[in-house]
Amino acid sequence: MFNLKASYPYQPEINQVAFDLVSKVINGKKDVKNILDVGCGYGLLSKELKKTYPKLNLYGIEHAKEVSQSSQKTLKLLQYNIEDMALIKSKLKSQKFDIIIFSDVLEHLYDPVGIIKSYRSLLEEDGIIVVTVPNIANIFSRIALLFGFFNYSETGVMDKTHIRFFNRKNLKQLAKESNLKIVYEKYDSIIVRWFVPFIKIFISNNKGSGNILDSKLYQFYFKYLRPIEELFSTLLPSLFAFRLGVNLKRK
Repeated sequence: MFNLKASYPYQPEINQVAFDLVSKVINGKKDVKNILDVGCGYGLLSKELKKTYPKLNLYGIEHAKEVSQSSQKTLKLLQYNIEDMALIKSKLKSQKFDIIIFSDVLEHLYDPVGIIKSYRSLLEEDGIIVVTVPNIANIFSRIALLFGFFNYSETGVMDKTHIRFFNRKNLKQLAKESNLKIVYEKYDSIIVRWFVPFIKIFISNNKGSGNILDSKLYQFYFKYLRPIEELFSTLLPSLFAFRLGVNLKRK
């Protein structure tokens, strides 16, 4: 359960909540040009943004070599530890960003507020910080805790690499302590998401790329089931949201 050196069966997928939050900003402002994706991983989010908005200048920061190599095709990559702000600022020089993205990143950091404050110095005066985090207070986590279960897993809300846990209330507190205000919220439902580990096993045991994004099952879900889920997560996000997302700006 606590062995971080064990195999990590990561299945890359696009963070749709982060994509929607970024799209909200781009569609509301005509002059969005430079975007920084902090902890960009395989660059899937940036790739989808570039496909939808070709004129964007995309930058990314990712330390992990095994995932950062594929990111370089889509964005200008800084292969550094995202917490090494002195080095990052020296490399970016005077570059400022219209949007800075933390897509499921803050839960892996000891000092999320400190990181947000540090990166805020790279933000344009009217820029937006996009944050998404897993929701520890979702209904399945509550039921599990009620029966005495608090077990880490390979992926998901209880990912064994998470060292911070968020719910809707303390995400708002994070914004407040970072001297930022929430201007828009978006959620991702937990309902089908709870079955994702089983879906990944099913996909990996069948012919094909092994990538969840390429599976017909995922594509069917995204087209027909996700809209229904979004309704539930919007009505009762504290219970039914797997992922919480916010757009933040200076007060």
